[in-house]
Amino acid sequence: MTDAAVAQRDREGLRERKKRATREALHDAALRLTLERGLEHLTVEEISAVAGVSPRTFFNYYPGKEQAIIGDDLLAADAQQVAALMTGAASLLDGMEAIALDLAAGTATRREQVQQRWQVITRYPALITRMFARLEEFNAIVAAAVAARLGSAPDDVYPQLMAAMTTTGIRVAVQRWTTGHGDDPLEQHMAEVFGLLKGELTAVRSTGEGPRGMTGSGLRGGIS
Repeated sequence: MTDAAVAQRDREGLRERKKRATREALHDAALRLTLERGLEHLTVEEISAVAGVSPRTFFNYYPGKEQAIIGDDLLAADAQQVAALMTGAASLLDGMEAIALDLAAGTATRREQVQQRWQVITRYPALITRMFARLEEFNAIVAAAVAARLGSAPDDVYPQLMAAMTTTGIRVAVQRWTTGHGDDPLEQHMAEVFGLLKGELTAVRSTGEGPRGMTGSGLRGGIS
């Protein structure tokens, strides 16, 4: 690689880091101001001022204050990475846990931010609809990865169910992490939740308990 190419790569890397820092500053400001002043009275101009940018710059990153409050890192997942984790796992349930741990690795350093986001969403239920849209995007990615492993369609019931279980497991782990259940890292909460989930499903499969069609060979493609 030539010196010019290296310099260009470094410049592009610096630009991306600056953009990421600006996006995070806007998200942090939106969360903090919402908790301090209330959602109804919060303006884009106030968020921008606290983040140290212009309102015009704000709209380069978020279409409105609600999106800035939710942020764009909530269940942010790359479809190719999720598919690779699911394909490379020893079992489908191991794949679900791997996906959760991969998300945890990108979230663990932002505990205060995640806590604030849950506080805001709890205080202002209207924001939940925006969060649901993000959940649906994540579920679709996981369902597609599960379906690819099983050779089924993403909209079949089993991939949809496994995707929903993955999301629920992540939510429980994050809530425990942010609400003071010990000082364990997020990864440990994820491992605990998905360890319980894997144990319960394995027990259901081996004992024949559970709804008809969800035990033994009745599982479409099994749980491996």
